[in-house]
Amino acid sequence: MSRNRVIGGALAAGATTIALAATALGAVGTAEAQPTLHQVSSRAMPFGSVVRYQQEIGGVPVYGGQLVRTLDREGKVMATLGKTTRRSTGQFPASPAGADTAALADVARSSGLALSELTADTPQPYWYDTTLGGARGESVAVPSYQVVVRGTRADQKWTEVVKAGSNEVLTSWSEVREALNRDVCDANRQMVSNQFSGIRCGSKFTVTRREGGAQSSVADVNNVYNFFGDASKFYADKVGVDLTDLLGVDFGDGTGKALRGTVRICVPNYPCPYLNAFWNGEQMGFGEGVTTDDVTGHELTHGVTQHTSGLGGGQAASLNEGISDVFGKFIALTANDPNSTGANRWNLGAGTSLGVIRNMKDPRSSKKPQPDRVNGPGWDTNNPDEHINDGVVNKADYLITDGDTFNGQTVRGLGIDKAVQVWWGVENLLTPSATFPDLGKALNSSCSALAQNGTAGITADDCTQVANAVKATQLDQDPA
Repeated sequence: MSRNRVIGGALAAGATTIALAATALGAVGTAEAQPTLHQVSSRAMPFGSVVRYQQEIGGVPVYGGQLVRTLDREGKVMATLGKTTRRSTGQFPASPAGADTAALADVARSSGLALSELTADTPQPYWYDTTLGGARGESVAVPSYQVVVRGTRADQKWTEVVKAGSNEVLTSWSEVREALNRDVCDANRQMVSNQFSGIRCGSKFTVTRREGGAQSSVADVNNVYNFFGDASKFYADKVGVDLTDLLGVDFGDGTGKALRGTVRICVPNYPCPYLNAFWNGEQMGFGEGVTTDDVTGHELTHGVTQHTSGLGGGQAASLNEGISDVFGKFIALTANDPNSTGANRWNLGAGTSLGVIRNMKDPRSSKKPQPDRVNGPGWDTNNPDEHINDGVVNKADYLITDGDTFNGQTVRGLGIDKAVQVWWGVENLLTPSATFPDLGKALNSSCSALAQNGTAGITADDCTQVANAVKATQLDQDPA
């Protein structure tokens, strides 16, 4: 799966993995299969590296059961973050029969779509422990199947977690995140309603502007082409990541692996032009006039998260949105986007046909008000809209970058360059089922690792400011 992709220079697992499994888990699990941990990725970081380990039981992964180690340049362990299940119960049946039917029925119920409009991918086995995502109670993993369900539109894709051997849906979430080699296609307001592949640039639609090609007569095509370039430059210059290599896809159209986006799409049951943008797991889809640096950077960062921490479901879905807001805004600010100057410095969506969507400096004043601290006004731990609680992430970013006095804490801003490095560490330290307190720990751990190695000029006092921002936004509290 994409969340287990190995990126960067690999470190040897061997005895390290065995030792970690022993100390982190002890003698837990079932008599049939003991939990184990194995290395799934390693990424070079400015302070050294981060190494990610996946928990498995009987060769089947535990969803969200991951540990992430930060190592200095000499390979010394500085911190270990993440969570693993304590024990498991039950067994997988001989086949996943019925899981796809249960998943389809649940999506039909929640979305209002007819079963004839939905298709299900092959169920994939996972152990599932609700406490890894922040639920209270005993840590116990049960056998389950993850089923990806797709609608007829390009912006309809869900993951359903079905308890094995039953039709009980344990949880579900949307996989569509609503915003070098670049390919940009123009749908020219064509209705895209024919399965997930309906927006594929270079397959369904002919490439309007490819890398190094002449400008298009369509402003949205040129804008997306330029914004792809800004995002690619940011990730390459600031954190050493090649976006085309990480997120590019080859549709066999002769242009090779490329960042791809289709603009001016229209979708059924929405006004045309479509006023939204999204990342669907392989490329970007844009309505008309919704192309700015921060929106494009936001959506592309969903792709980055897909290939790093893999955040999904529950509180992790809100963290996913918040991380995308953070890096979308960083991309716009470092590209000197005129839509992110003056009063719009911390506004998302300024200059688009959507207007300002969120205010990262003051989340409570966003178009749809957001909480600015865990358990603060507007906070809802189980909010079904993942875009709401991400205001806490946005407020933390504002405080860490620019500084301010908030909720009894005074924070001296670190500036963009240092803040980027702290948040990039966070992106690589979180695990798929991370919670808001996990974000607080990751912020402090990332800054500490950078300061210990003197990276990017980050100091111990900078980490005091990060800690103050964590306290101000109450990321050190368990959600009520």
